[in-house]
Amino acid sequence: MDSQYTNCQTMVNTLKNYLYKYKLARGLKEFEKTGTTTVGAYAALRQRFISTSGKSNDEISAAINQKVGKYDNVVAKGVLGNLSDKDLSAMVNAMKRDGYYIFDKLLPDNLVNDIYNYGLNIPCNYLDVNTNDYSVQEVLFDPNTPISPRYQFSNKAIVDLPAIQELLFDQSLLAFAQEYLGTKPILDLIAYWWSLPFNGKGKSAAAQMYHFDMDRIKFMKFFFYLTDVDTDTGPHCYVKGSHNTLPKSLSRDGRFTDEEIEATYGADNLIEICGKRGSIIAVDTRGFHKGKELVKDTRLIFQIEFANSMFGQTYPPTPIKFVNDDFRSIAHKYPHTYSQILIEHSQQKDQ
Repeated sequence: MDSQYTNCQTMVNTLKNYLYKYKLARGLKEFEKTGTTTVGAYAALRQRFISTSGKSNDEISAAINQKVGKYDNVVAKGVLGNLSDKDLSAMVNAMKRDGYYIFDKLLPDNLVNDIYNYGLNIPCNYLDVNTNDYSVQEVLFDPNTPISPRYQFSNKAIVDLPAIQELLFDQSLLAFAQEYLGTKPILDLIAYWWSLPFNGKGKSAAAQMYHFDMDRIKFMKFFFYLTDVDTDTGPHCYVKGSHNTLPKSLSRDGRFTDEEIEATYGADNLIEICGKRGSIIAVDTRGFHKGKELVKDTRLIFQIEFANSMFGQTYPPTPIKFVNDDFRSIAHKYPHTYSQILIEHSQQKDQ
């Protein structure tokens, strides 16, 4: 009886996998025609990632790389330093091995101060731990009267800040993203948020439990610490090497406990990334990661994501006003990377 049940489950799983493969293939073709991803195609992307331990994404990425190719004129100079081809290769190879890379360079103090101070003076939405949704109401962040473990700023509130644009159009970041992704990267997402202690409430919704991201086919993120971060103030935690393949023991969508992750990977591979304000980290969040729950003080982070395709999760576009002609020139020089921004800027100009 048990063997019959097992055989039946195997058949059901096989049929489901064929269905997900078909839906994903059809969704990719539709995306090529329309530039939009259906809900079913996005769900199929996630399910195929799980059922193939990541191989499906790798195969699609290889096809994208061959079709799109790379820029041959990126000058890798900016907040990461003036990088030679050898420097860039060494950094990217380390990230391909581990899934993350901690840069030696810190953001300049003026950028850190500008972005940090901005976060104290503009209203933001907060995570409602009762509903696990973000509030419609916006409030000023006040660490003395906490109402949430996480306060998130809207993109439209931050994208026109000169210090933010300096990072968005930084060519050293662009060069690193291109080498890691293997193709012309697309700047597809930015995020900016405060975290603080909240007695264990809202941990899952605040991304303080281990999980993997799967918004796109292949992607990577730069995290910028805008406060000092130690083991008690919410370091980014990453499972070393977990970006390469998804183990069968963890082949499901959702959140995972520390015990589940440690049982599969071992304690030695659970990395806490601490650092001074201004620290810059590159992370492939296809690997398991979380923000560690804070036990004191506050943490402020800015994040930029680059992807190899816009296929996947749908985010509302963010219009941008270029603060100077240099940034506008960079956006036009690398139209594939800044396609979302250029489209929105053009629409805004015409209105």
